[in-house]
Amino acid sequence: MSLQEIYYIAEMVAGVAVIISIVFVAIELRQNTYVTRKAMADQRRQRENWFLETLCTDSDFRKFNTSININWDDMEEDERYRAIYLGFRTVQSILDELVAYFDGQISTDEFLALDWNIKIAATRPHCQQAYQLMKEAYSPRVQKYWEAVKPDGNKEIGGALFFQ
Repeated sequence: MSLQEIYYIAEMVAGVAVIISIVFVAIELRQNTYVTRKAMADQRRQRENWFLETLCTDSDFRKFNTSININWDDMEEDERYRAIYLGFRTVQSILDELVAYFDGQISTDEFLALDWNIKIAATRPHCQQAYQLMKEAYSPRVQKYWEAVKPDGNKEIGGALFFQ
């Protein structure tokens, strides 16, 4: 076998190795995207579960949460401050997921749950106040989406919206 033939064989082997490495990188990217989507969905579920569990087990929190919708204009400054930062926790998580959706990291099916959360949060006065505090940290696209949401069909339980 001549040196030229060895060179051609080595070139073909190198080409196959490059193709295999590209396929490997593509598989890794796909797995990473799945893990990212799953982590965001898990985070959303944890936030919702924390909220529901706290509503069920802490009567003071339940009264406070109910008063956010019913007595927002009459709340004391300290209680409003507390409510706004509860809203901050909610809205920040939602807006971060919205950024991920616009970046293609969240599927359309997962977006349905996110959109549902957005519609509910947009109706809550403490979330609206929190949004005003943080909106400059997000892109105009995210701001435009949040501000265009028209809440509809939200279910109320005892004067409080079902989710925060």
